[in-house]
Amino acid sequence: MISGFTVILEDDILYCSDENKYNSFEIVLFVEKLMKFFKWRLRNICFKSKKVGKERIIVEHVITNAGQNLFFCVVGSFSAGSQEAFKMLKEFRKQVNNQYKDLARLKFASEEPTFNQVINLIIEYLQDKYLEPLEEEIIYEKTNDIGQNTILYAGISAQGLPIISQLYDKNLLMTLEKDKTSENIELFTSDLSAKLATISMNTLIRTKTKIKEIHLDDTVNNNSKKVILFGNINGYSIDFIANGNFFKIKSIFKKLKSKMVLDSAFQNDFSGDLRPFKHLKYYLDEVVKEFDQIY
Repeated sequence: MISGFTVILEDDILYCSDENKYNSFEIVLFVEKLMKFFKWRLRNICFKSKKVGKERIIVEHVITNAGQNLFFCVVGSFSAGSQEAFKMLKEFRKQVNNQYKDLARLKFASEEPTFNQVINLIIEYLQDKYLEPLEEEIIYEKTNDIGQNTILYAGISAQGLPIISQLYDKNLLMTLEKDKTSENIELFTSDLSAKLATISMNTLIRTKTKIKEIHLDDTVNNNSKKVILFGNINGYSIDFIANGNFFKIKSIFKKLKSKMVLDSAFQNDFSGDLRPFKHLKYYLDEVVKEFDQIY
């Protein structure tokens, strides 16, 4: 159930407990670039493969006084709602902080040969303590809403190239302190689509798995939960960014995929011609409208 631990500072992996999971933890580095795009805090990332099934990186994301991103992570077959996994991760961070009182000491120690030995002892203790609680934990889906349920963005891409990028909440530009002009919206959605495509492609290339979910907290509004969902239809990627209840968002995303998979536009490889996909924009708009009416 527990596959590996890591400590990451910005784009530097200071510690990784299992070399076989190094590539999985590298995906945090690509998501970290998205964190700088928004004022959001990373909570977890979900992957799926035919060989391993679902795995999730649970994240304790610390933003330092200097604005640096520090990540304490554990990967395993955890549910999104696992309280025991988050308890274990918080204790991992606490134990590491007890050993290295500040960021400078942590960074310096990570270059010393004894660093891995110290962290390995912490991990052995945590695995012994939490293995049984994790196995026996019963997960309940939380259906209570926290904030408004809203679709913020939807996009379709192929081979890392954006086909459709629709921004449904222009307030996202406020994070970047940009005016809501047509030009800024177009640049924003194009850049966002490229970042999501980079995350998706690098996950597939580096880990031989498909990324399914990224869960985040809005650092401006503590009650706001963000989720990014990734889907695949015959080599085409569908991306969703939404705010609110995860299970309701996932439900509408599944409905969207089940309908779009029947569309003839997805039956052929992408040739670079955008014309066969133009009608999908209106389809996305209808799905978003339906979601807003229901939820």
